Amino acid sequence: MTREQCPVCSASDIEEIIVLDDYPLAGNGAVRASEANKVPTGTLSIGMCRVCSSLFQLDPVSFDVLDQMLAMQPDPLTQEETGMEVGETNRFLESLRRYAPASGRVLDIGCGTGAVMQKLKEWGYEVEGIDADPRAVEIAVEHGFKVKLGRFEEGIWEEELFDMIVLRSVLDHVIEPSTLLAAIGNLLKPNGLLAVEVPNSTRVFRRSAFGGFSFHHQQYWTVPTLRYALTLQGLDIIGGFEESYIAMFGQKPDKDEPALEPVPPSDEDVESAFDEVDEFLERKDKLAEELPEVIAKQCPNGICILGAGTPTVDLLYYMGMDDFVKRILTTDKARFGAVLAGTQIEIEPMDMLNRNQDYDAILVSSERRQEELLDRLDDYLDQGGRVIRFKPDIEII
Repeated sequence: MTREQCPVCSASDIEEIIVLDDYPLAGNGAVRASEANKVPTGTLSIGMCRVCSSLFQLDPVSFDVLDQMLAMQPDPLTQEETGMEVGETNRFLESLRRYAPASGRVLDIGCGTGAVMQKLKEWGYEVEGIDADPRAVEIAVEHGFKVKLGRFEEGIWEEELFDMIVLRSVLDHVIEPSTLLAAIGNLLKPNGLLAVEVPNSTRVFRRSAFGGFSFHHQQYWTVPTLRYALTLQGLDIIGGFEESYIAMFGQKPDKDEPALEPVPPSDEDVESAFDEVDEFLERKDKLAEELPEVIAKQCPNGICILGAGTPTVDLLYYMGMDDFVKRILTTDKARFGAVLAGTQIEIEPMDMLNRNQDYDAILVSSERRQEELLDRLDDYLDQGGRVIRFKPDIEII
């Protein structure tokens, strides 16, 4: 299916901005080692709405393909373990507590292993969840939570049943976000709260080297488009924050209150979004030309890449530098022992880092955690090691 209408505002004025042929169909970028030779490829095309500046897959993959990608990913972490997103979760929860109702029934859509539900339970809420990953659901159930396996569909729960619904890192994975939000709105009680969090695409275009596009992300959200999508459903935006992720808290009006007017992106918002995309594409093409030359000249023994997500998949896809990559390291425990999609390179813990290795520099592919990772490379740099990063142009430290 090729989209002819924007999934947010239904406009038909759509521009194709990115086409990636033979791109790995591999979800978050990491696959289990046993699946490394089974990763299919496809054409990933990204479109942008000229009316509301929404970004989305023009030819979205099916649920069957999404399930296949999910099955290839490494097993999820248990609640007792930690990955890279602990800081993001804590920031979300701290903000949520300021706007959440004092008590009541909560539904966590895309609940994973139940980390957020555990905190909400400690706060005194009655919680339940739903998730499409059978391995994550198994862990959540083992911890005593009531969790349904599958994707959210209208009719699973009665209308006006929940005081709060949590939707973290879900709205970027759904094909029809407006349909999902409308169904969720029906489940909220009057004055109920919808707590949404999604990756921040504006930050990607302003600072990222390549973008981190992938098949499992159906939508790419900015503050104006997310606000518009929520207000189209009559929700009143009462709070939120914008960092690496965007969080928004929308309250459903009381039955006696008039419907709220949607808040579309302004003409300036839309123009600015297209300008940022143009700048990003120009920067990406420049890096794709310059980076292989820099590495071939200054790193004849190859490089180690720090970062094992979609930015690294993108980097290798654009650069074609597989022969130069000696190792791939990460701080994300969920990816230890997995393989980066499109390669045969096993992902290792950052603790394995050693200056006396057969590579000439470490390339930091993550924009979002760049400063944190650089701090952890102090000893390596003190020993005479070199680091390549994007700021957003190529910089060698």
